[in-house]
Amino acid sequence: MQLNIITPEKILIEAPIQMVVVPGTEGDFGVLPGHAPFISTIRAGVIAIDMENGEKRLVSIVGGIAEVVPERCTILAEIAEECSGISLAQAQTRVDEAKATLDKAQTEFERAAGDLKLTAAQAVLDAIR
Repeated sequence: MQLNIITPEKILIEAPIQMVVVPGTEGDFGVLPGHAPFISTIRAGVIAIDMENGEKRLVSIVGGIAEVVPERCTILAEIAEECSGISLAQAQTRVDEAKATLDKAQTEFERAAGDLKLTAAQAVLDAIR
């Protein structure tokens, strides 16, 4: 089956897979070829992907929508990032910076932006631990 993970900036993944596990707002759900069609919102967390070639990949996601049909899973993500290539130290630094940004927030908009940044950073850290 085909997996497409798309953010507003780019197509992050467009590849054949064996299986994907997605953090839905009602709980994690796994998708295999031939899955029944449905749509779900996505919470912050980690998408676990078993690629067709046997490789395992992790993608952190802050939120979005997943559409599943028997031959494809398409994820439209607000923020998503592959976790490979990010060290534990880099991920922790991102979390620390996001916390500092949130602590300095003075307006509701700054708090919301800081909270989103912290959620994204924490998802990456959790994924690579």
